[in-house]
Amino acid sequence: MRSGERINDRYRIEQQIGSGGMANVYRAHDEILNRTVAIKVLRSEFSHNEQFIRRFEREAHAATSLNHPNIVAIYDVGDEEDLYYIVMEHVDGVTLKQYLQEEYISVDEALRIMGQICDAIDHAHANRIIHRDIKPQNMMIDQHGNVKVTDFGIAVAMSNATLTHTMSVLGSVHYFSPEQARGKFADEKSDIYSLGAVLYELLTGRVPFIGETPVAVALQHLQDDPIRPMDLNPNIPQALENCVMQALSKSPGARHVSVAAFKKDCMTALSRERANEPRRVSASQDEFDQTLVMTPVMPEEKPETPVTPTPVTASSEQEPEAVTPVKKKKRKWWIWILLVLLLIGGSIAAYVVADEMSRAVVPDVVGMSIGDATSELENAGFVVEVTERASDDVEEGEVISQNPQEGRKPKRGTTVTIVVSAGKETVEMPNVEGLSQTAAERMLKDLAFSDLEIKTEASETVASGDVISQSLDPGEEVVPSEVTVTLVVSTGSNKVELSNLAGYTFDEASTYADQNKLKIVRRDEFSTSVPKGQIIRQLPTAGTAVDPGTELTVIVSEGVEPTDVSIEREVSVEVEQPEKDKKPKAVEVVIRTVDARGEIEVLRDNITETTTYSYTLVIAPDEVGTATIEVDGEIVRTDSVTYAQAKEAQ
Repeated sequence: MRSGERINDRYRIEQQIGSGGMANVYRAHDEILNRTVAIKVLRSEFSHNEQFIRRFEREAHAATSLNHPNIVAIYDVGDEEDLYYIVMEHVDGVTLKQYLQEEYISVDEALRIMGQICDAIDHAHANRIIHRDIKPQNMMIDQHGNVKVTDFGIAVAMSNATLTHTMSVLGSVHYFSPEQARGKFADEKSDIYSLGAVLYELLTGRVPFIGETPVAVALQHLQDDPIRPMDLNPNIPQALENCVMQALSKSPGARHVSVAAFKKDCMTALSRERANEPRRVSASQDEFDQTLVMTPVMPEEKPETPVTPTPVTASSEQEPEAVTPVKKKKRKWWIWILLVLLLIGGSIAAYVVADEMSRAVVPDVVGMSIGDATSELENAGFVVEVTERASDDVEEGEVISQNPQEGRKPKRGTTVTIVVSAGKETVEMPNVEGLSQTAAERMLKDLAFSDLEIKTEASETVASGDVISQSLDPGEEVVPSEVTVTLVVSTGSNKVELSNLAGYTFDEASTYADQNKLKIVRRDEFSTSVPKGQIIRQLPTAGTAVDPGTELTVIVSEGVEPTDVSIEREVSVEVEQPEKDKKPKAVEVVIRTVDARGEIEVLRDNITETTTYSYTLVIAPDEVGTATIEVDGEIVRTDSVTYAQAKEAQ
């Protein structure tokens, strides 16, 4: 493909960055997500093989389920006009093969790299995906020295490729297992063999087997043992060499039971406890799958040679020597042959009987408790090796599998490995505090947490939508299917920023206060500028952030403040006239008022005739002005005027 070409109207090819036996790899730009990606495009010679394409698509799609920091992420899989492609994460770095050629690899560095590779392959195996094409060319080292394993999708399809493409898979033949060389189905144990081959190269700088042709290398995988790593690099400890050689066992059953076990064996090889570990001796052939056939050696049968009598000179003192008949010599020869055959047959019979007596049938211990299984196997004469593996289906402490399997008949003293359930798989609870709710839920679901409970809570310090706290402590080992994870998510600040309520009616302000969980208090006040019934101002002022339950005081206008009203009032005080010719009797008149001015004595007068008086009442708003008229100390009249009456009379 050329630079500038597009795949699926989305991926713009920039340049070719790699090439393999099955595909070419290009750097491209994802124009939708605006990111750099790597695209592996299947070679055209494989694009018309229906079976190959089906396997390629099925396994490539399966590989998209892998989510691990040491595995190159697969973003997309598709086809376009016989063009089959996989879109992957672009890793800015070099292949492990290039890294090996450019850098010196110490034992510690080799183990660091292998640990990350094992983590990636173990994750794939946990997801029922076998790589089948593990080699340094399929591993990337990024700029930080971290490993990214790739080619999970194409590797499975390559498992069915035949040696007609040997020149294309030259890189693979140095790392594939004996069973792959035989054309048998590859499984997890095949990946372990390939891991051993990669570790061999990391430690020694060369592949385990070197040959002039791929077929020659494949035959060595089947027949030969590699040069021991310590012979090539004396800095390798014996324990680590043992680990490599066990992984490279011809028999899958002699290899480590899992990638995790292989990693543990590698990572503990430098420990003080294994400093004096002796060399392990492993069979180069699968003693469980192959039967030794012994062919007896027969003596070579020679053709008969006629015997010609030799004349002898007669002597009177000696009789001529008789000639031994040929038949007699033949009889003695076959007697010796018979004796030799009997001896060989007896030896073979003795060997077979002895060998048979040294063997025992492996009992079926799958499903037993670890104690019962150990007793059963030890009683049968076997050495028991126990490894643990998490299982959702098998009870903790019960045997999941065994190797060799039941019914096999190895020699007594053979190690039988039993895999015991460690219970349901636990994971380390991640720390999701501070993540967005979406990111936290995605992370937890990726780890198989399915029971999630979300609560919300206001926070002054955590942004809205982010996780404030989690119910399980980070780092806690839990079984995801058995726990409920509660996340408290921030709704942001709980404070209310007060609106400007000026001009609102008191009813409108009350509704606002209820909606924001505030307590409202009313105060009335006269105003010359704000109409009666509208809010003049508020406390706290607009724009202030307050907590729910805060008291909000509003000052409501009573309109313009009214003034005092004065009203003039009159009262007539009658004096009773005396009889004729008598002098009138004087009376004392007193008028008092109680109004806005207080209590005032308006007048005091003595009169002898009916007199009319006037007085003024000054009445405050909503008040009453009152006047009392007394005659000779007795109240004869009370005059009360309300503010409204006074206003009306104006």
